[in-house]
Amino acid sequence: MGAVVSAALILAAAPVSAPRASAQAAAGKDSPALTVSVGPRGGEWKRVFNPFRDDSETRFPSTAGIYEPLLVYNRATGSYLPWLATGYEWAANDTRLRFSIRPRVLWSDGTPFSARDVVFTFDLMRRAPALDRQKLWSFLGDVTAIDTATVEFTFKRPYTPGLDYIGHQPIVAEHKWKGVAQPATYDDPDPVGTGPFTEVRRFEATVYELGRNPKYWQSGKPQVAVLRVPLHRSNEEIVKALATDELDWASLFLPDIEKNWVATDPARHQYWYPDFGPTVLLYLNTRQKPFNEPEVRKAISMALDRPRITKEALNGYALPADATGLAESQKRWKDTTPPGPDWTKRDLAEANRLLDAAGLARGSDGLRVVPGSGPMRYEINVVHGWTDWVAAAGIVQQNFAEIGIAGSVKALDYNRWLGALKEGRFDVSLGFGSRGPTPYQFYRGQMDGALVRPIGEEAVDDFHRFASAEAVDLLRRFEATSDVKEQADLARRLQRLYVADAPSLPLYASPLWGVFNSKRFSGFPSRFLPYAGAAPGGQPDSLPVLIEVKPR
Repeated sequence: MGAVVSAALILAAAPVSAPRASAQAAAGKDSPALTVSVGPRGGEWKRVFNPFRDDSETRFPSTAGIYEPLLVYNRATGSYLPWLATGYEWAANDTRLRFSIRPRVLWSDGTPFSARDVVFTFDLMRRAPALDRQKLWSFLGDVTAIDTATVEFTFKRPYTPGLDYIGHQPIVAEHKWKGVAQPATYDDPDPVGTGPFTEVRRFEATVYELGRNPKYWQSGKPQVAVLRVPLHRSNEEIVKALATDELDWASLFLPDIEKNWVATDPARHQYWYPDFGPTVLLYLNTRQKPFNEPEVRKAISMALDRPRITKEALNGYALPADATGLAESQKRWKDTTPPGPDWTKRDLAEANRLLDAAGLARGSDGLRVVPGSGPMRYEINVVHGWTDWVAAAGIVQQNFAEIGIAGSVKALDYNRWLGALKEGRFDVSLGFGSRGPTPYQFYRGQMDGALVRPIGEEAVDDFHRFASAEAVDLLRRFEATSDVKEQADLARRLQRLYVADAPSLPLYASPLWGVFNSKRFSGFPSRFLPYAGAAPGGQPDSLPVLIEVKPR
């Protein structure tokens, strides 16, 4: 969290000169299209490039490729990259955050980009709350353009994590969006962005192509002329496309990847599966009995065979989670002496003992019964087509049976799964925790009572509806300080609360699934070149890949 400071910080240098048309025309001339898959999909493509939407209809790379953020946080290096901002400064006891806006940037239609566009974007989110998915206006008080190159955010209270949320917000053009009547449902079929790929050259039900932005602010970039995104309906189709050189970059879980992918062409077949993704959790709806009891949650956790899940469902690409919920790559934040027993270690005897002690006796059929509610029989929600999750849920189902709980795996399309999670209309569900530069984002999403919403009302996080008054106090204190040592201490105390209460059950830290075929392009990120995220998608740190990859 060294990037959150109260003094001015000028970020690392980045190109600021206007692109030379001749250099861009030469770079990548007659080059092949960079072909990308972000994963399997059931339905056809819809022409939607609205960066405010988070449903499965929004097309890649709307939020990190067409529209751009002020900053890009690189999870591999733990540092911020300057993007549409060149620097930032905290002031007034961390209640004001001022960004220096990059000069000489143009929108793809040739209109100059300025501080006014940044102010407009955030003001639009204030006027249309449905756009404010991360609830930034819960801590923002105002946003103003000091001049054409400076924007100041005034906070209602000190909120240092706001740097991440504000810095990663995609910025839209005032002259394009001010006339949009319904921005939350707007498709934005012909986007005007500052990003490297903005021209919709082709759009069909099963494939679309985006052309390079000729006015892109980084001179001579991108070196790729066309970005192509074909539709694949299964992981098998993606594997086939990779193997036949039809795909260059994919987000894909591939079993035994060294044997099934790398060994077939070691010089060109590459991958990188770092544990920089969010923690995958088993959510129990804490508004339902008996999941409202921490000892019951811990008992269920003790039945889960995490080593088997990571070995069989994940092919050993991830480590079993511990009770902190933090990834191994976040180990510098972990408390070396966490309190209490580790309820992520499998112990069937103790699990059954705790369930017996909770009054959840077994019926004649062997199923445990919740007094006044009936047998413990639950659906386990997963996303259809996510083969690793489906396999993991199958093991969870078997583990449930060992302690007298009946589970059935329910595979939903992405939007239905996400909707059920947000509205709290589930019993048990696999899901992600939030991840940011510090553990704050994860623990806020698991224990902050301010995020709890009634069943049926969409929550931005804390989908399991758990609240801890002590955690709320620690989170508010974390938000109010930029002192790194104090943040580390508060993070350890939040960690201890999470371990004590088991509000959710961590399974493993999700890898970023990056698979590359470098026959036609070079410069993909790797553990030897960790300049960006490994997986294509909406995360900001996949944006640098679109800038740096070049044809051979």
